[in-house]
Amino acid sequence: MKLNSLIAGLAVVLTLAAPLTAADVLIPDLNSPVTDVVALNALTTGVSEVTTNPPAPVPGFLQTPYLQSLSPTSMAVLWQTREPAYGWVEFGPTPALGAKQDASVHGLRTANVTEHRVVLDGLRPGTNYWYRVAFKPIRKFQAYKVEFGPEQGSAPVAFQTLPGPRQPMTTVIFNDLHNDTMLFQQLRRVADETRFDFSVFNGDCFADPAAAQPVLTTMAAYTKGVQADHRPAFFLRGNHETRGAYARQLPALMAWPGDRPYFAFSAGPVRFVLLDLGEDKPDDHSEYSGLIDFTRFRRKETEWLKHEVASREYRKATWRVLVHHIPLYWGQFAVALTNRPPWQQSWPGLLKQADLAISGHTHVRAFYPARTVGNPYPVVIGGGPKTNTATVMILEADARRLKLRVLDLNGKEVFPAFEKTR
Repeated sequence: MKLNSLIAGLAVVLTLAAPLTAADVLIPDLNSPVTDVVALNALTTGVSEVTTNPPAPVPGFLQTPYLQSLSPTSMAVLWQTREPAYGWVEFGPTPALGAKQDASVHGLRTANVTEHRVVLDGLRPGTNYWYRVAFKPIRKFQAYKVEFGPEQGSAPVAFQTLPGPRQPMTTVIFNDLHNDTMLFQQLRRVADETRFDFSVFNGDCFADPAAAQPVLTTMAAYTKGVQADHRPAFFLRGNHETRGAYARQLPALMAWPGDRPYFAFSAGPVRFVLLDLGEDKPDDHSEYSGLIDFTRFRRKETEWLKHEVASREYRKATWRVLVHHIPLYWGQFAVALTNRPPWQQSWPGLLKQADLAISGHTHVRAFYPARTVGNPYPVVIGGGPKTNTATVMILEADARRLKLRVLDLNGKEVFPAFEKTR
């Protein structure tokens, strides 16, 4: 094990406005006073407007196809149409395609919808495939007759499945973009020379979703920016994705393994465990109007997590990386476990074998080596939605090395790269 050039005082010290008293409070409100070595005004909970023009519309598509990988042997293809339709995916090992797959539920092919999701199974890890989506608008849907419009579709595009366990892997990670697509484009250019296998949007990238169209405009900018038509993207919820009138419809635009917002998957020698910590205040907080139930949600997630860490995939993985928006450990919030709710008391023991945790949320970029704030593993926290604090992370792994770089808008490493070797 090796940590390169640790800097004394690198971890950011957070001063809470009042002593921690509520056991269910996951982390303090970001309006608390903060001492930040980067910028005091980095902490903002406001929602940025979309600051760039959306991609040019494609006839028939409200959102052009984008990929979300479910495993090294499966791929989900998602798109949205401007009118209700029946859609399918044609795919194969060459541009000639040759196979066809659609979606069905309880014996009924998915049709008369504008949100489309088709899963391609039985693929080979680290292998190139080609695909195109096609759909027929439904103009009239009667019990014994359906009238279709002309077939429409996309051009064939190549994609590659996630690397197998003997292959190296690279991913780029964004967090806390708060709908600011111009900031995202700047960060994307920083990683432009990096050949990555997939991307991760680690929460608060869709801030307080209020309606479908603004979300789709932002989604189009993100997916185009990471070329998600041929490189899969993963979208995790942060606490701001759970707020707003459209928050309950947002999962229709995602494809999560197991159809849960918390999940695990393998890519190369890494077992990724992606967690959803829900909101940052208790369920009964006045901000939520009595409409959230993360207490029950986290109980279910804890049971799932017990199975995951006992699985062969987790136990035998060369590297184990946790990704979750809200950090479990940061600054002065390393309080005694007796002050935490039951799920938070059990998670440190379950996750103690992890090699690295990657988070966001605080808007304060920080690195905590193992055992510096009660953390059994190193913790890296990305920056916030300001030009002087924003970061993009690049994670690389092979059988011998796990390396994470955290870059600012100038492409400069904000602290020395984390590196661990076998």
